[in-house]
Amino acid sequence: MVTSYAAATVWALPAAAGDWAQPIVDVQKSLSDLGVNLTGGVTGFGQGMAAGDGAYGVPFGGKADVLLGLDGTKLGLWPGLSISAHFEQNFGQSANQLGYGAILPVNTALGVPTLGGTTTDLSLIITQKFADVVSVSLGKFNMLDVVARTPLIGGGGETTFWNIGLAAPISGVTPPYILGGIASLRTAPATFTLMVYDPRDAQDLAVINHPFSEGTTTSLSATAPLSLFGLMGYHTIRGVYSTAEGFNFDEAPQLLLPPESQAKLTKQGYYFGSYSLQQFLWQDPDSPGRGWGFFGQISASDANPNPIGNTVIVGLGGSTPSRPDDRWGLAWTDYLFSRQLKNDLTTFGEGLNDERVLEAYYDFAVADHVRFGPDAQVIWPGTPGKSTALMFGVRGRLFF
Repeated sequence: MVTSYAAATVWALPAAAGDWAQPIVDVQKSLSDLGVNLTGGVTGFGQGMAAGDGAYGVPFGGKADVLLGLDGTKLGLWPGLSISAHFEQNFGQSANQLGYGAILPVNTALGVPTLGGTTTDLSLIITQKFADVVSVSLGKFNMLDVVARTPLIGGGGETTFWNIGLAAPISGVTPPYILGGIASLRTAPATFTLMVYDPRDAQDLAVINHPFSEGTTTSLSATAPLSLFGLMGYHTIRGVYSTAEGFNFDEAPQLLLPPESQAKLTKQGYYFGSYSLQQFLWQDPDSPGRGWGFFGQISASDANPNPIGNTVIVGLGGSTPSRPDDRWGLAWTDYLFSRQLKNDLTTFGEGLNDERVLEAYYDFAVADHVRFGPDAQVIWPGTPGKSTALMFGVRGRLFF
């Protein structure tokens, strides 16, 4: 909700506009009292290329979201039980299709689930909490919802950064949708999270029909709070191992041999590790979860069969005292792709460069339930021969 200060600024709609959504809010409140939480929104994007190689113009597209939550306690089932569902629908066109040579999609919200082959998807999760210490969730997870809860950088493409390298950092070991379970344990020094899931993208119905038929991925992370000058910070260490098979980059030259002479071209098992931090430099005394600060992440993998070798992310973001409901961010990321993969592509007369992105955005809280803001990205594409691309866009969101 937007504060009265924000509603009084030059960016606000006329004062009467704050009343237009009241009937919807009243219905939401009545449903929530019964144990049914119903929210949603529509986000529209206009984004185009101002410089670089590729198609020019400004494609327009959007995403509609409907989120349903059921509270088992209020519904008379049993304490700690909850069920959540997220339906999403993409529509229109996207700047991801401009052919500017970038490997990472410049628009996360319009890239997921579209790049997986469908414009519609549904996630469904059942969660059981035991006091405030342990929670266990099973189902199909939309991982953009998970990263959206990350302090300072989070947003999943609809409220903060647009480029997937920042909005939902790619690890090569966690697809956009996973089928499996997540368990968390809150202790005094840290919160531990265990994830066990099918390594394939659960957007594919084959994963739903035949789960874990091609391996299992296990992720363990620990997040510890640490105050700096009385301001909250969070440090997370994560390790991932998968038993799945992938293409063995070391065996790529065998593809030049006749099929009958080729040995096994796959490799079983891969790992990934990362360290990330978020540190507030200002916190709203009335809402400690709101403020601005710096964030960063470094990661490494075996780079075979994982195409992502190492990544680096650094940036600033959050909200400011003068407009605490606005969001802004400035960040740099460098994706270093697998050296073995790059060598293999050279063997076949192709190429691959590391990809770098510099992005800045601002998201105005125009009025209750309405947000609008610009985005700018400078992209050094991973495709050889493509020049530096400059992307500009605007985003508007209507939500309840």
